[in-house]
Amino acid sequence: MRRLAVILLAGALLRGGCERATPHDNVPPPRVVSFSPAITEMLFDMGLGDHVVGVTRYCILPEGVQRRVVGSQLNIRAEPILAVNPDVLLTQTAPKHFETVRKLSPDVCIAHFRIETLADIGGAMARIAKIVGRPSVGRRAKAGFLAKLKNVREKVAGLNRPRVIFVTGYKNPLAAGKATFINELIELAGGANAAGEKYSGWRRVSIESILQLAPDVIVCEADPATVDETRRYFEKLTASSGRKVRVCTVTDRHWTIPTGWIADHAAGRMARFIHPELRPGGGE
Repeated sequence: MRRLAVILLAGALLRGGCERATPHDNVPPPRVVSFSPAITEMLFDMGLGDHVVGVTRYCILPEGVQRRVVGSQLNIRAEPILAVNPDVLLTQTAPKHFETVRKLSPDVCIAHFRIETLADIGGAMARIAKIVGRPSVGRRAKAGFLAKLKNVREKVAGLNRPRVIFVTGYKNPLAAGKATFINELIELAGGANAAGEKYSGWRRVSIESILQLAPDVIVCEADPATVDETRRYFEKLTASSGRKVRVCTVTDRHWTIPTGWIADHAAGRMARFIHPELRPGGGE
């Protein structure tokens, strides 16, 4: 009986692009494989984690929660995915990489997400919740996300816009250029993304290139074990350039995962990195 219900559900999902407007009492809730750290976090943040039956090895789960690991973006195999009997697979990876899943189990609906901008994050919340039959949950999450971003934007309105660069690591660093949610985050928080003037997307950059972009603020995501070393490196480097540059380090990998965490935590912190006067006491 459940198998028949699942088949009917899969057919409805396929006809509607994997989306159901409302849940149905006679149809079991969809079993979801989340093949994306961002999507996994959104599901659990919205209280939809009970739908999740499989995740990637890079997904961050709430404390005390466990789910079957079914692969990663670098290791996509149909057998582990199908072993958890999913109805839906949600992913940021191109659907072509799941062709074997389609062939072996045509009833599994594969929904692809592009999450590159802040607007994409809110849109993903709404779409994810609709896919699992809880559209009102997604609408509330999206509205809350956008309201938090608006609050930060209003706090920095009218302030000067220092030049900012966001990088990951200091050995062969990656910089966030335009067309990234980090670029938008910097601008929303009252800065100008210096890397966005030259680069699009995430780009490997040399230290010389960073100095040539003449940043006023460098925000570096570092491994917790090397955070002090990273800070000292950039402080010494910028001091030798003759420019006064503020160096800020972060260690939480959520900074580079496009989820609601960006509005809950990163936006306000980025604003204070760029504008220390916003901190309690008005200083650094």
